[in-house]
Amino acid sequence: MNTNLSFSPMKGMKTMKTRFDKFTAILIAMALCGAAPMVADAASTATLRVDARTTAGARIATGVETRGSADGAAATAWDTTALTDGWTTVSSGGVSTNVLVLNTTAAVAGGRLAGDAAWSGSVPVVVRDDVVVPADVTLSVAAGTVVKFTEGAKIVVEDGGALVADGALFADFADDAVGGDTNMDGDTTEPTTAWEDWTEGVAEGALLRVRLLDGNVEAFPARAYTAGRPLGALPEPSRAGARFDGWRTAPEGGGEAVSDTTVAGAETSTLHAQWTAFSLALAPASTNLTAAAQGVTLSVSANEAWTAASADGWITLRTRHGSGDGTIGFSVLANDSTSPRTGTVRVTLAEGGLARDFTVVQGGMEAVAAPVVTPGDGTTFRASAQRVAIRCATSGAAIRYTLDGSDPTEASALYAGGGFNVFDTTTVKARAFKDGMLPSAVVSVRFVRLQTLAEALDVPLWTVTTDGDADWAVDMEASAAGTGSSARSGDIGDDGETRLLTSVEGSGTLSFRWKASCEDDPDDTWTWDYLVFEADGTPLAWLDGQTGWREVSVKLGAGTHALVWNFRKDFMDGDDVGEDCGWVDGVAWTPTVAAGDASIPVSWFENQGLVAMGGTAEAAAAADPDGDGHTTADEYVAGTDPNDPDSVLRASIEIVDGRPVVTWTPNLLGERKYRVLGKKTLDPAEEWTDVTDEPDIDAAGYRFFRVKVGMP
Repeated sequence: MNTNLSFSPMKGMKTMKTRFDKFTAILIAMALCGAAPMVADAASTATLRVDARTTAGARIATGVETRGSADGAAATAWDTTALTDGWTTVSSGGVSTNVLVLNTTAAVAGGRLAGDAAWSGSVPVVVRDDVVVPADVTLSVAAGTVVKFTEGAKIVVEDGGALVADGALFADFADDAVGGDTNMDGDTTEPTTAWEDWTEGVAEGALLRVRLLDGNVEAFPARAYTAGRPLGALPEPSRAGARFDGWRTAPEGGGEAVSDTTVAGAETSTLHAQWTAFSLALAPASTNLTAAAQGVTLSVSANEAWTAASADGWITLRTRHGSGDGTIGFSVLANDSTSPRTGTVRVTLAEGGLARDFTVVQGGMEAVAAPVVTPGDGTTFRASAQRVAIRCATSGAAIRYTLDGSDPTEASALYAGGGFNVFDTTTVKARAFKDGMLPSAVVSVRFVRLQTLAEALDVPLWTVTTDGDADWAVDMEASAAGTGSSARSGDIGDDGETRLLTSVEGSGTLSFRWKASCEDDPDDTWTWDYLVFEADGTPLAWLDGQTGWREVSVKLGAGTHALVWNFRKDFMDGDDVGEDCGWVDGVAWTPTVAAGDASIPVSWFENQGLVAMGGTAEAAAAADPDGDGHTTADEYVAGTDPNDPDSVLRASIEIVDGRPVVTWTPNLLGERKYRVLGKKTLDPAEEWTDVTDEPDIDAAGYRFFRVKVGMP
């Protein structure tokens, strides 16, 4: 194609006028058909000539375009390959026009072929000017190649030339349904059907239009074939739930099946898509299983290959693939829960995506009935023991229990029936087990042993009672030692009293600790609210005000002694102070034996092994078990061993700084009273003189000494 077209002046002017009127601008363009651009020597700002085949407003420019005067005497070339594809404006002098630049998004064709040519590729071929196929030249258009024609442009086959189409897609330049929006107008247009306008010189029947229908709908754009050429590989449609079974020359399975080697002819001008509906069924559709582990089989009816899968971890498939009819085997784990569970096995056809679900419902495992512990939770007792029994409604179940707060296991103690005792505050936990069933729930029952008043006072074996207007009670929150408990006076009103009573036998020392929270009588007249301790009806100690724990110790003689702690309130209204009560704790009784001036703890005789079975401390005090001439009571006072005749009180004297100093062993320090006796001579008539406090026994002339020990 020559870009500098030669026209006679009249013909050139006529053409220029016609196209100017039609497009309102004039453009001369060059097609990509191998022609070389012409580069003029001088610029001109005259008019523009045009040789473009297109619709109104759709001028195509590509490669090197030429502008210049109408007669071509002077021309200037500009390079549209430097422009981005799309619409742009070019000007010459005062004349401008819109140009559609197609460098990479299309191959632009036009002009006379100089030799055989083949069109193929991924971009459309735009015929903007007639493409002339001369004698002995063949234009081949490959299968699937999109060829778009501008207005009035066509493929002209001269005598001896040949057009070979192997399934090309012919369409109007503005047809967006084939090859996309090549003209970049943003509009989608209906496909063009006037194929006869796009070719010239092709014998009738030599170029066939083959339509591809799915039912009554165009499945794909029609294809152009040269008669007698094989159809080749045709596009395949898809349909949900069906398999494409190829093209036929008649609808609904009629006519002949079409293959790659079928040649284009009158009988193949319209091809019809054939389908086979996918079929998939499962039998049964679901199953209900027990909680035990087991295997399951289901049947598959299908006309395609299929796969099976399950997202549930407790379902294990033994069969995952099949072709056509078959079976699926799978196993389920035991359901170790009481709750039923539901799972799914999904079977999916390899083509078409058709799927069916097989539902697996597995029941929960039955659980052993929860044990029943009697008496029930929260039971309290003050006795030394509480009897406990356990039973289970599930026949044959083994009951296991714990007493340390841990949950029972199958290794825990087995309840053999008959009950057992708990001796303190205890939590009993029980659980029942049986093969083939889930263990029962853990049952927890707490038994609370309430302290007696005697235990709160730390004398658990004593008999302690309470009377008055309100009873004393065990207080678990207060104790003299900071832990444990104490006895707290009852809640009384004005002019009332609450008493705590017990007794002791024999002589000894009674000690206890107490505190008060009540009025504080500044005059200590003991007529306000106060706490008093009485022995044998005689008040021995009083306490009032807001105090901490205080210790009291009293000595009691022989006989039976009635001991009473009494909290009293005066008759005044509205005189409550603090908690308005008293506490007693840490009672201790140390019995003693009276031997002369000594009061000897009975425990001392017991520790020395001197109170035999059936004997008494009084008898032991008068005895002389080691035969040294001293009674046991004497040896207690001296601090010697009553079972060792060599254990005696020994005195010694030594000269220190020139003066005599008397010492003795054993020396019990402040627990005994020691007196030093002295004599100046050994004359029997001379009396022993107490020189313990003598400042200078040497200067006083004392030369002989003895040590006398007694109780303080």
